[in-house]
Amino acid sequence: MSVILAHRGASKERPENTMAAFRRAEELNVSGLEMDVHLLPDGTMIVRHDDNLGRCESVSGSIYSLSGAEAQKIPVGKNHPGEFENETMPSFGELLQWLQTNRMFLNVEIKPGGFLSEVGERTVEALEQYRMRERCIISSFDHHILREIKQRHPEYKVGILYSQPCDDVVDYCLKYGFDAIHPYYRLISEPLVRDCHRSGIAVNVWTVDEPDDIRRMIEWGVDSVISNDAAAAQQILDSCSGKR
Repeated sequence: MSVILAHRGASKERPENTMAAFRRAEELNVSGLEMDVHLLPDGTMIVRHDDNLGRCESVSGSIYSLSGAEAQKIPVGKNHPGEFENETMPSFGELLQWLQTNRMFLNVEIKPGGFLSEVGERTVEALEQYRMRERCIISSFDHHILREIKQRHPEYKVGILYSQPCDDVVDYCLKYGFDAIHPYYRLISEPLVRDCHRSGIAVNVWTVDEPDDIRRMIEWGVDSVISNDAAAAQQILDSCSGKR
């Protein structure tokens, strides 16, 4: 049965990748969160999507030019004026500590760039500290870092992100021990979902916001629908589940 993961939290309603967005996702009763992590030069693991400031902030510059303390002072709610405009980006530890108060699943996306050679190991260390091993999957567009994580920590599940057609994706996953595919939803078909499941590979699709697309993904049996519109996605899932 499919589940809903709130993309960067309930990002349609709250500033993305903020505690406000994550708390709202919990209120909506979705199964879990998708979020992004960067490792800054001072060792702080910060939760945000972009390398550069500006899309969600009223300032510009590279996130990698900042310390953790500096980054966490910057409001990221430019696109959500009003109650949430002064929300700031949390540290990874802050998010993980909050997750100890609930049972939400976590999809951690490691962002390519910056201190990539260290971020995989630091991500696992943080997840271990908060005993999240059974409640998470680590994903990235950089498949090399996922291979390293899988080699060093085979007990952790990893999923390959991709946005272009990937030939022989099932064989590719089996070759390197990847546990899941995380494709852009338009790249999958119902037969591919079946092929993945026959080989023990999960299918977690992004970013699915239109009702017809959400419904189709659920009908095809994907494992997770990652959506910005977590409220609508959960309502559709509940409706589909009620018909079974």
